[in-house]
Amino acid sequence: MSEKKFKMPHSYVIIFMLLIFVSILTYIIPAGEYTRITTETGLKMVDSTSYHLVKANPVGVWEIPNFVMKGLIKQANIIFPLLVIGGALETVLSTGMFHAYCNKLARKCSGKEKIFIPAVLLLFAIIGITQSTNKFIGFAPLGVMLSATLGYDAIVGVAMILLGVGIGFSTGILAPTTAIAQEMADLPAYSGMGLRIVAFILFYIVTAAYIIWYGERAKKDPTKSVLYGVEGVETFDLKDCNVEINKKHPLVLGVVVIAFGILMYGCIKYSWGLVETAVCFMWLGFIAGLVYGYTPSKIASCFVKGIKGMASAAMIVGLGAAVALILQEAKVLDTVVYGLANMLAWFPNFLKAPVMLIMNIIVNGFVTSGTGQAAVVMPVMVPLADVSGITRQTAVLAYKLGDGFCNYILPHASALMGFLGATGITYDRWMKFMGKLFLIWVLLGSLILSYAYFIHYA
Repeated sequence: MSEKKFKMPHSYVIIFMLLIFVSILTYIIPAGEYTRITTETGLKMVDSTSYHLVKANPVGVWEIPNFVMKGLIKQANIIFPLLVIGGALETVLSTGMFHAYCNKLARKCSGKEKIFIPAVLLLFAIIGITQSTNKFIGFAPLGVMLSATLGYDAIVGVAMILLGVGIGFSTGILAPTTAIAQEMADLPAYSGMGLRIVAFILFYIVTAAYIIWYGERAKKDPTKSVLYGVEGVETFDLKDCNVEINKKHPLVLGVVVIAFGILMYGCIKYSWGLVETAVCFMWLGFIAGLVYGYTPSKIASCFVKGIKGMASAAMIVGLGAAVALILQEAKVLDTVVYGLANMLAWFPNFLKAPVMLIMNIIVNGFVTSGTGQAAVVMPVMVPLADVSGITRQTAVLAYKLGDGFCNYILPHASALMGFLGATGITYDRWMKFMGKLFLIWVLLGSLILSYAYFIHYA
């Protein structure tokens, strides 16, 4: 009798298992709080000297469905835009425009595939300097399509977009959370940009090299792909989609280019969020459909089909939010921060900056909001930095790297699970790819922070 191979549970099951684990933690970790204060500029933060125990408020396993619903409601401003983006993209994809141009690209760029991974990664890394990753979940299917064009698997397609934006976001050159953390540390907004730019370049080089290494290895031997034999992953086979460019495809392409140009301009100039992004995509889908000759009913049918395809990804975003809500209800986050801060005293000064990075990575598992994490962590880290000979700018960088890295490994991170849900990639397959790179990121981040300590980065 043959042994049954272990099959990784569905993404929803993984998150529910995490919710049960977090629920148990609320009975183990003591409840505690820092007193919150509001600065003259209206910034809410904790008083680092005010930690105190409070009455325990554990969350029972039977209460998890309540928090799931609260999470779905809380993330409505992400969930509904994702559904709209999914519907609009399906309308554009149904025209065959992307298939036709990707098919042409595959024929013309044979043997030059390696240059596309760093090029696409750099494009999204630059975008990520000022934008958050959530806005690009809808681009996941396009990433899979592009990677297939280059002969790579779906993981490469997701990585080029997700990790590209992640590099720009995590290094925090011009991220809003960088300015918030610096305000809490009494530093000028966006000061110390030089080392953050160096970090951006280093993380880009390392990430590009890793994705190219993986992509080429899996292309030469498909059994080396982490997705080998996995069912349900979104695929795009150019051989099965030998679509030629017709006279209407350039018109659809023109609409897409104009829409993306407007979208990027709005995000940079007017700080558009996911809601405005969805509005732009809604117009894109409608106009692209009309230009291609679709009737309003045909556009509506495509739109509904796209919504169905994005529904799983949208639900995962809401499920992940339940984790943070449970921890918030149980009042254990401040206890974790307090304990980690005390642990920091055990390390020599030159290692405290890398330990701050690890500390922020751990805290990020409890609260995925960058602003929320800064409000709790920075007021605690700043005085610790002052007494340890670490500059406040180094503490800000440790916070920013820690705030960013975890978003690409946590099973309840909305951007990551949205990308995986939109492409059918299971969490365990992603971690088989991402696990090594994450360790490389942490090591590189630690080296950068150690360097910052020795040069008294300011």
